[in-house]
Amino acid sequence: MTESKHCIPSAYSSPGAKQGTRAQKYAEFLWRTDPLAEAVMDEFARMPESKWRALLEVALAQGVEAVPDAPEPLRALFRQLESTPIWVDRDTCNLGGATFLRCRLGFVPLALLALPIIYSWPAGNKPLALSGQLVHRASQRLKDTARYVFAVSQPDGLSRFSEGFAMTVRVRLIHAQVRRLLIESRQWRREAWGAPINQCHMAGTNLMFSVGVLDGLTRLGYRFKRVEREALVHLWRYAGYLLGVEHELQMADEFESHRLLDLMFAFEPQPDDDSRALVDALMQTSFTYVQNFKAARWCSVNLCYGISRALIGDEQAAALRFPKTNWKFIVPMMRPFTWLIETTRMFSSSVQALARVAGPKAFRHLLSERGLRGSTGDFAIPRRIAVRTHESEFASGHERSEAAKQEATDGGKA
Repeated sequence: MTESKHCIPSAYSSPGAKQGTRAQKYAEFLWRTDPLAEAVMDEFARMPESKWRALLEVALAQGVEAVPDAPEPLRALFRQLESTPIWVDRDTCNLGGATFLRCRLGFVPLALLALPIIYSWPAGNKPLALSGQLVHRASQRLKDTARYVFAVSQPDGLSRFSEGFAMTVRVRLIHAQVRRLLIESRQWRREAWGAPINQCHMAGTNLMFSVGVLDGLTRLGYRFKRVEREALVHLWRYAGYLLGVEHELQMADEFESHRLLDLMFAFEPQPDDDSRALVDALMQTSFTYVQNFKAARWCSVNLCYGISRALIGDEQAAALRFPKTNWKFIVPMMRPFTWLIETTRMFSSSVQALARVAGPKAFRHLLSERGLRGSTGDFAIPRRIAVRTHESEFASGHERSEAAKQEATDGGKA
């Protein structure tokens, strides 16, 4: 297939004529990535690994000006990172982070709504599939995601020398390196999938961490003021800027965010076997956390599938081949109780203070050794990936499921 800026890769669905020029513009972003970060990794590839890792550490910790021999691509990247857009409001970012952290069940829509939707995108999940990380390290992947969201949500979590800022830059460079390695492997089917980790999937992931999580929390019974909802969108809009999402895909409010997601879903094909394998590994890993509570040890992994079904909807759950289970009714059953507690919080300063303590405490427990099993990684940029061909040599669905269960048993040490 001949590529053009408006050509739709063959694996995607055609959104139809009603989307008009928006669809044509969106198709262009399926071919676009992050030239600034990729130029850095191209430059690093010509250096000894010990040297470029040292350069990056100093640039993150002290600023790129503290690196006298920093290559120009690294300087260009940090000029963009340190040039804060005029629309960024730090107080609003802090309100967005606080809004998320006060929700004790914040992990639930993150793990059981946002990630399953992200994994359902066939071209979007191929970097994980091709790198051999489809099932293995699912525990670490989930824990790293939770750790990153927690860091970004801290007060001044995206300020220049914060942990959240450094993690964001590392994630951005990891994406650039994975793109480079996938293309070098010759296993990336560009005509079918577009560019690896393209602008559309970067923006979609970012939106699922903001409006996707907000929608899930609302379905669980949480109540938010409009200013709180918009603050969480604002926080992740800035995170998207730092991650390399182009300005046209940095949505300013909930309405714009849902409008872009609607367009994205018009393009995305049905989930594939890789989607289902990733989600199954996610459910197995999430269930290991649920099992830590004695009152829930008699449950099965279908509890996670049921909650996820209630959050993402029957249509998407059917496409991902979720098992049918009565556990989906636990969400509408708990919603009135959450709503009542939330209503009390809105009128009680003491309950508000308790929520500000209880929410972060629940997240810290999640990230402790008593929470999600396995250790968190250091967000290190990979030197290589064990690329596998996207053909029949992938494990069957049953084998993947068994691998996920074994990883949960082993504590995520695969």
